[in-house]
Amino acid sequence: MLLSTLLFVGGVGYWAYANLGSFRRLGSALAAAGTDTAALRDVLVARRGIPTMYEFVQSTTLVEPLLPTMQWYGALAGAVVATALAFGIYRAVWAKRPYKWVTINETVGIGVVTASVATVYGGPLLAGAIVMPFVFLVIIRHTHMAYKFKPSYAYVLGVSVPLAVIGAEYAVPSPPLAVDLLGAILPILTVVVLLFSLVVRPRLFD
Repeated sequence: MLLSTLLFVGGVGYWAYANLGSFRRLGSALAAAGTDTAALRDVLVARRGIPTMYEFVQSTTLVEPLLPTMQWYGALAGAVVATALAFGIYRAVWAKRPYKWVTINETVGIGVVTASVATVYGGPLLAGAIVMPFVFLVIIRHTHMAYKFKPSYAYVLGVSVPLAVIGAEYAVPSPPLAVDLLGAILPILTVVVLLFSLVVRPRLFD
């Protein structure tokens, strides 16, 4: 869970670094707005040259395609499908309980391949946005089955926000800047709250 979060944080950092001048202007505008609600609203609407998450993902090319475009995309998608299929065949042939919940080994295997493919396609921001919901869902489910601590599935929704934002921006090309800021900040706050519930709250109240 922490590794998938760090991958996403690295992606957000890369997004900010690649648009450092625009984010500096945003910081100056926020400081100038102070507690003026009208000014703050204007700051959170105007983009100031900051690309949407979707635009940034589309413009990020960490590895140049090694094949013609459609073949390259097919090869990337095929790597993920082949990994999932390999685990499926293993379950069908050798597993004692083929219908059991996704295992940690399967989560790691599929997560690593998916993160690698997504990073090649659209950078770490896309990779973190895709992998976090999958990893959090699997581990929270395992936690429910094995421990007294029962974290809410709302945490999965919290870390799914970036992927939802990227998808929404495909349909709405230039939403208010606040949408992207929410997509960047909410997953991190979700993880902080989860860690607080897991580590700090039991020591304070149990």
